[in-house]
Amino acid sequence: MVKHLCVALALALPALANDTMVTLGAGGLIPLKSTAISMESEDLAISIHQITVKYVFRNTSVHDQEVTIAFPLPPINGGDVANEPMDIPSKDPLNFIDFQVFAGGRRVRPQAEVRAFFEGKEITGELQRLGLPLSVLDENVSAAVKKLPESDRSRLQNDHWVDCSLTQDGKCWPYWQTRIQFYWTQRFPADEPLEVKHTYQPVVGGSFVYPSGGWKEAIAPYCGDADVLQRMSEYQKRLGKRDQDKPVYLEKRIQYILTTGANWNGPIRDFHLTVTSDAAADLVMTCTPGLNRAAPTRYELQRRDFRPDKELDLLILQPAK
Repeated sequence: MVKHLCVALALALPALANDTMVTLGAGGLIPLKSTAISMESEDLAISIHQITVKYVFRNTSVHDQEVTIAFPLPPINGGDVANEPMDIPSKDPLNFIDFQVFAGGRRVRPQAEVRAFFEGKEITGELQRLGLPLSVLDENVSAAVKKLPESDRSRLQNDHWVDCSLTQDGKCWPYWQTRIQFYWTQRFPADEPLEVKHTYQPVVGGSFVYPSGGWKEAIAPYCGDADVLQRMSEYQKRLGKRDQDKPVYLEKRIQYILTTGANWNGPIRDFHLTVTSDAAADLVMTCTPGLNRAAPTRYELQRRDFRPDKELDLLILQPAK
């Protein structure tokens, strides 16, 4: 049995070069203009396919509140897109995790703020002046770069904002970082509950677990225990003799930014986390204490007056077939 399945993200087990997929962590909603709204409950459901968060908020003031709410997407680096395997859920260059939000049962259509940075310095205005898309996921970046005067193209490459020599097809790859957040104005009636729900598809990272071992040292930083190692070893034995280049497990890494819940007024009065794996044989690990197996593929955590001070990192090992 996997008891207190402890935490873990980014399992660096022996693997082939360049086979580790990038993990990007997103989280919850952030109020930008008010401290009068408290979170009565948060019901967080996580799987490798979708994350769903259901909140019940309450306006603790005696007046209705118009509050700007933001949802920051994980920053995305052009260098990672160009050089690292990355599983992007949506082809939309702005809403690349298919974020959707509902308030009081109605779909909300948020606005998007898009900014670009290079080595910590904002370059949004300069890219706009040149007529370049801000998102490194925008397929039009390369064509827009090629339309620029030679002097501008050379400067972009010399400053390493783009690389037009990375691939033989002559494509120009953006190397800046894109930061996107969705935002909208939400009305909170005085002293009344309001249910808000949002969903998105996580950018799941991972790699492979090979027969060559070294598992204990790799999972120890993520609270993988002796029980997990025993189950891994037993499964490897059931597979029989296996080539060293054939994986024993597939690794799925998910990060959820929990600390955004601390931006509301007071603690989260009732916090409920559910993690669902694809199969009973999957191994689920996290260093967040209290996550227990409630069913063959379901793990749950319940907290009262919860003040998150760390992010949630999950590792799911799926048996290779």
